[in-house]
Amino acid sequence: MAQNPKVPQEFWAQYVVEKLWKENPHLALCYDESSFVTGGSVVYIPQAGAKPATQRNRSVYPATATKRADTALVYALDVWTTDPSHLPLAEQLELSYQKTDSVLGDHVSTLIEAVGDELLYNWIRAFKPAVGGGVTADNLPASKKIATSGADTAVNSVDGQTGTRKAFHYRDLQKGQAMMNKDNVAKGERYAMLESYMYQQFLDSLSANQMAAFQGSADLAKGIVGEFAGFKILDRSSVLAFTSAGVAVAPGEALGATDNLGCLLWQKNSVTKAMGDTKLFDDKGNPLYYGDVYSTLLKMGGRCRREDWKGVISIVQAA
Repeated sequence: MAQNPKVPQEFWAQYVVEKLWKENPHLALCYDESSFVTGGSVVYIPQAGAKPATQRNRSVYPATATKRADTALVYALDVWTTDPSHLPLAEQLELSYQKTDSVLGDHVSTLIEAVGDELLYNWIRAFKPAVGGGVTADNLPASKKIATSGADTAVNSVDGQTGTRKAFHYRDLQKGQAMMNKDNVAKGERYAMLESYMYQQFLDSLSANQMAAFQGSADLAKGIVGEFAGFKILDRSSVLAFTSAGVAVAPGEALGATDNLGCLLWQKNSVTKAMGDTKLFDDKGNPLYYGDVYSTLLKMGGRCRREDWKGVISIVQAA
C-alpha cells in the first residue's frame, strides 16, 4: 500500500481556519489584530492617554502644554497543541475508509472547541505586566456584570450546579443596552453570546410579538439567531461561568454546586483576537511506530481592548 501523501501546510491552514470560523462565529465578530503579532507570539495594543481639557473664554496666557501619556496593552498568543495520534500501517491496510481523514478531523475539532472557549474567557480578563516580570490578569469587574432577574428556576444538574437560579429575562439584555449607551459605546455591531439554557429562558420571556420580530431578524449563515435590544444574538453550549465570589472559572474546569453561568455582551471593537501559526506535524512511515504519527499546533490569543472595560458586559445567574 502506498503511503498517504504529505498534507500541504497551506491547505491545512485554510482547512483549520474555515472550520474554526464556522464553529466559532464570535471569532469573526471582534477586532482582528493578527497583522500586529510581534515575533509570532505577542501583540501590543496602543492606548491613548487622557484627552485635553477645554476652557470657556480663556483669559490666562500662555496656556499650559501637556504631553499625552500614551501606554500599551500587551498579550501573548496561547500555543495550542494536540497530543500526537498514531496510525499503524496495519490499520491503514485493513480499514476500508480513510482513517487518516477521521484522525485529522478529531484534531481539528479538539483545537476548535478549546480555542473558542478560551477566547471568550480571555475577553473578560485584563492582562498587565506583573511586578518582577511576567503577566497577571484581572477579572471582569462587578460594575460590568448584570444579575439575571427572572423567576427562580431549577438549574440543569449536568453542569454540576445545584439549587435554583433566577432565569434570564429579556429585561436583562435591555439593561446591558442601557449600560453600553451610558458608556457611549458604539451602537453598531453589538453582540450577545447566550449559554444554551439561558438562551431558552430568554425565549420563554418574550411575548408572541417579540418572538416574531426576534426570529425575523435571524442571520443563520453568520450564526446569529436573532436581534434584540440592539444586540445580535448567538447561542453556544458553554460561554462563561463564575464562582459565587465572582471569579471567572477557566474553561475545562468542573463547575461547583454554587457556581453561576454567564453570558457575554460585547461591541466588536471592544474585544480582540490575534491568530498566529497553524501547523500540521506528520511523520510518515515512522520506524519506531510502524506507521504514521500526526499532531497539530495553533497560536491564538485575545483580550478586552480597553482598560476601562467599556463595551464588555456579562449577564450572570443570580441565586
